[in-house]
Amino acid sequence: MRISTKGRYALRVMLYLAEHYTLGYIAVKDIAEEETLSPKYVEQIMSKLTKAGLVIGARGAHGGYRLTSSPSHYSVSQIIKVTENYNDFAPCTPADGSPCPRYNKCISADVWQLVQSTVEELLDNLTLTDLLRMQQDKLGTPSLYLTYLSHLNKK
Repeated sequence: MRISTKGRYALRVMLYLAEHYTLGYIAVKDIAEEETLSPKYVEQIMSKLTKAGLVIGARGAHGGYRLTSSPSHYSVSQIIKVTENYNDFAPCTPADGSPCPRYNKCISADVWQLVQSTVEELLDNLTLTDLLRMQQDKLGTPSLYLTYLSHLNKK
């Protein structure tokens, strides 16, 4: 499985929106500037994310994009699948759909299937909130969204 630049950037954009979830709509230019991406490229990514129902856009002076749900409701795989064709690590099935003639005898196919299912399970269970925690730990700076959650939990 190879994740394209668009897939990696989609994850970065969603992480940025998660971090700023409590602020409402975020302008494309702000996202682009913070993530050092072109506004046009961010707009292309947002179009895909909007069509998938992961974000919602608003026009106007206070417009932009925001998540349609809280960050804990988004898995990494859900985001990546918007921009990527989820390919196997070692495609043992040709494009025509017929299995490789050695598939039933080949142990490496089983190994690659195990790797594939392990990675898919990890990405299915890793949420934007998990990534925000990882980012907070790595950078040593408090996350705006996690601080907000912490405040809510104290009430």
